[in-house]
Amino acid sequence: MFLPKIQKLFCLVFLPLCFWCAGSRMVASAQSVTSGSRVAALAVVHGSKESPSGVPAQMAEPVSTRALPPDGEAKPSATEERLTALERALDQQNAKLDELQKTIVAQQQTIRLLAGKLEDKAAPATSLSAVASTPASAPQPPAIEDRLKKVEGRVAEIGAIKFSGDIRLRAESFFGLSNSLANGDNPAVLGNDLTPRHRLRLRARLQMRGSVGEEFDWGLRFATGSFADNISTNQTLTDFFNRKPFALDQAFISYKPRRAPGLRLQGGRFEPPWTFTEMTIDNDLMVDGFNESYSRVFKKSTLRELTLVAWQLPLLERNSAFVRNANGTVNIDQSRRGGRDLALYGAQARARFEPSKQTAFSLSLADLYFSGTQFISPVQVFGSQLLLPLTFTIPANGATPAQTITTQVAIARDLLVAGNGNLGLTNASNNALNRDGRLASGYNLVDLLARLELRRTSKHFPMALLFDFVTNTQTHDVVVAGPSGADLLLPNNEKHGFWAEAQIGSTKAHGDMLFDYTFLRIQKDAVLTPFNFSDVTQQSDMRGHRFQFSYAADPRVTFIVTGVVTERPNGLLGPFAVTPAGSSNRPTTRLQFDTVLKF
Repeated sequence: MFLPKIQKLFCLVFLPLCFWCAGSRMVASAQSVTSGSRVAALAVVHGSKESPSGVPAQMAEPVSTRALPPDGEAKPSATEERLTALERALDQQNAKLDELQKTIVAQQQTIRLLAGKLEDKAAPATSLSAVASTPASAPQPPAIEDRLKKVEGRVAEIGAIKFSGDIRLRAESFFGLSNSLANGDNPAVLGNDLTPRHRLRLRARLQMRGSVGEEFDWGLRFATGSFADNISTNQTLTDFFNRKPFALDQAFISYKPRRAPGLRLQGGRFEPPWTFTEMTIDNDLMVDGFNESYSRVFKKSTLRELTLVAWQLPLLERNSAFVRNANGTVNIDQSRRGGRDLALYGAQARARFEPSKQTAFSLSLADLYFSGTQFISPVQVFGSQLLLPLTFTIPANGATPAQTITTQVAIARDLLVAGNGNLGLTNASNNALNRDGRLASGYNLVDLLARLELRRTSKHFPMALLFDFVTNTQTHDVVVAGPSGADLLLPNNEKHGFWAEAQIGSTKAHGDMLFDYTFLRIQKDAVLTPFNFSDVTQQSDMRGHRFQFSYAADPRVTFIVTGVVTERPNGLLGPFAVTPAGSSNRPTTRLQFDTVLKF
């Protein structure tokens, strides 16, 4: 009953071995097929040792000399178990061969993938006949790696682009508001108390930055805010759920030549390139034009960095003007005034000193020259109403000669630039005006700013002290109407501004806190008010205090509480008019609760 199995094993296992053995062994094995097969099977099962010639020791001897048990004494059950174990071992060998074949196929696919990445169009050589015998697969779509490679190539053509931005939610309240009209209870005095004001506001900004090559950078930013208000990106939640403006806030190109390290040329619409405080320029104001800067870093010196900046910024470009007198002749002076462009020119030198790792000191000196401002009416240019000149001629009629009449038509600025649904605040000038409605002074601001940083106190509570002093070198006497109607000149010494600020803490990591206090005093003509601090009730002829607390709930989420108190040191009518005694002059308080999320 075991003969078929023994013959099968002989054919599978020992047939190659018989060809390998010597001829004499093959003759001896042929004398008893059954006995030889059993002996061979027993030799394999028992794992007999090989002779020095490489043949098993039992097989090296003649078959006739081997001591074999009689057929009756054999134990078929034990032999069957050994044969079963041998078949199981053969099955395991076949399984390992199958796994090896799968591994070869996987390696072949990896070779094809690597060849594709190297753009080697040659087909990979077949390593094994088993792989070569596999049927050809159907055409496959481009691999994910190939598609990513194409996308990366296209991105590399335009350079790296970085997206960022922020969203700020604000709840804001005003207390202590009043106007400068005659008092309702006592018309001899001025001022009427107004009810508190509460509003919700939103600011959203989306920014993109990129580079082209090693020398060119570019930037775009979009922001909310009224088009007519250039010093605020806040959008009041009002107007019956109307959509809110979201417009271009920045767009610039910068050039940094490799042959001139530290030099940068920039053009477009961008942040002011000089160091400043909100006493002179509001943080939300973006400027248009060109600027040039050069910076040099010193590694082994107390003077760590020196920077020079210059800028040329057009404020208002106007068409050529042609103004006639009442008799029809050309008014040369008024024509020049009416066609004069406005611009801001300036330069700044700033240096940063680091006497130790715990101390840093920055000092900057800037000059800001506003060209052409004395030829404009701030109500016409900066106010909420645009005054459009209108000239028409009444033809002659009988004995009445022809008449030319010149007048002005007032149109709300928001109707032209932001649609009729925008009810946001608009900027207006609080500077001194002559009796003809024009600005009394020119504006050339010399601004000195110093900042001291102390890091010795604590890692999470660094300290910074900042002081800013500005003076206007082009203040002029104010022209008002005298008692007889003639021009009366009032001396104008309202030309200085002061800003002092102290900071403790930071908002860089989770749980950080920042405490900030600012004192500011701005005289009437110290700065050009359409462009400076928007959070005070009036932007010049004021004294103010700002308190601020910030908490970082996350490195990208900050809660801020701000309080701004504004006072009028010269009463409701300012330094160039007499405010009746007893008039209202209470301080105004502005509270802001902000949640800022950066991404």
